[in-house]
Amino acid sequence: MVETRKNQPGKPRRGIQSVEIAYRLLTALQSSSQSLALKDVAALAGMTPSAANNYLVSLVRTGLASADLKPGCYKLGPSALALGMSAIQQIDGFELMRAEVTALRDATQRSSAVTAWTDDGPVSLFKQNGENRGAFEMRTGLIPLVSTAAGKVFVACLPEAATRQLVADEFSDLPKGKAAAAGYRADALRELQRKKYCTVHRDASGYASMAAPVWDWNGEIRFTISLVGSVTTLQMDKSSAHVTALLESASRATASFGGKPRF
Repeated sequence: MVETRKNQPGKPRRGIQSVEIAYRLLTALQSSSQSLALKDVAALAGMTPSAANNYLVSLVRTGLASADLKPGCYKLGPSALALGMSAIQQIDGFELMRAEVTALRDATQRSSAVTAWTDDGPVSLFKQNGENRGAFEMRTGLIPLVSTAAGKVFVACLPEAATRQLVADEFSDLPKGKAAAAGYRADALRELQRKKYCTVHRDASGYASMAAPVWDWNGEIRFTISLVGSVTTLQMDKSSAHVTALLESASRATASFGGKPRF
């Protein structure tokens, strides 16, 4: 089956079926941290062992798969590693996240932003203001760890040593600040594990924000992506349209980085 030269409007493009089948086998091998038996690879790819074996012969020849020392078992090969490393080098993370921030703003009509971690704390790199800018217009530059959802996500995902002093400094002027700082990371981690995103809302001002992590190929946090508004304009319930859009955006970005979500 070969790709057609011309495409008719409204009809999907035809591709090469054998390539797509081979990809299913590679995805099956990718899903495990160790080699897999032929029958397990076939089951994960939705194929019979005999059909999977024929494809694996070719995949081994190209180096995309390799036969393990354990008879009848397979794993990803050196060519797959080389392709992965080349893909990592070709990723323009900032441009990818700019596109996601814009898409999230367009989907929700709420202000959105991407944040990265630095030695000085979280930095908002790029923002898109929503239709209701008001008093909660977003800004770029350093942002707080404690009073923003993006900061809260970094506290949950990074080693405690990376954020401990910054969190303590932000709590230092508050009543019972030391005790509050000690429990902040645990609270942030529980929320992220339970919901896959973190929220912050300030009762006095009505400010509200929520953020989700974008993971890299090592299972480490690469960015956060956020929505910001007020408690009356931002839907923060897990089943809401705004949360769905946020999590879908974070998931797409993670996939683009070849990421492995930790939670």
